[in-house]
Amino acid sequence: MAGDAHALSVDAPVCRYVELDRFTDALPAQVLSVEERARAESLRFPLDRQRFVAAHVALRQALCAYTGLDPAALTLVTGAFGKPSLSGPTRIQFSLSHSQGLALIAIGGLGPLGADVELLRPMPDAAALAAAHFTPREQEALAALPAHERDPAFLTCWTRKEACLKAIGVGLLVSPQSFEVGLAPERRRVEVPVADRTLVLELGPAPARPDSVGSLATWRHTEARAQASGAGSEGGRMRPRNALKGMAEARCAGGVA
Repeated sequence: MAGDAHALSVDAPVCRYVELDRFTDALPAQVLSVEERARAESLRFPLDRQRFVAAHVALRQALCAYTGLDPAALTLVTGAFGKPSLSGPTRIQFSLSHSQGLALIAIGGLGPLGADVELLRPMPDAAALAAAHFTPREQEALAALPAHERDPAFLTCWTRKEACLKAIGVGLLVSPQSFEVGLAPERRRVEVPVADRTLVLELGPAPARPDSVGSLATWRHTEARAQASGAGSEGGRMRPRNALKGMAEARCAGGVA
């Protein structure tokens, strides 16, 4: 089936929305891994379980289209910081996000990416959440908006933060208040400081929908703020995969499990 795989553009990851409550597919839930099925069963409410299964079956369906592999043959592994990826020598990267009954799947071949989606809705706790997760400049910009614009702007900024954090995939090593993404759904370069490195991402909006906001981030390269050495550094830059390996090794050496 390898010849059936699509040729992905390395410059434009593919995004796909899935309406989970309407999702029907011939693939059985048994194509999910034991871990995925256990996570689904751990959810308290049947609707949440159904949406989880639908999202993960849809993810495997999408990955099949771009790898040429059988759904059951896809093996998803979790990295040192919890970021899922395909095992084996593939360059295909993916990210999955869902908000209630809407999922966003992003697939690309250039490097680590992150996607996030939120359904538009009232956010009565937006100010408190912004104080805990946004930079001072982002908080000021949010407070300065007319009241009717704040909830969409908050959700836009939130998805932009989440997309960046998912692309990086280093968990609690990065505070969302340590980097700026802005409130507008615009394309921009984002620099995220981690230890002695700066992680450089390209951030922009996911394809627009009237009922939600979505963001997509692609990790382009890592710039060393101190003298870089060793494999993977190229003129002060380090490829994302090597940067992740280096951060994982530093994390283990520091006694963080």
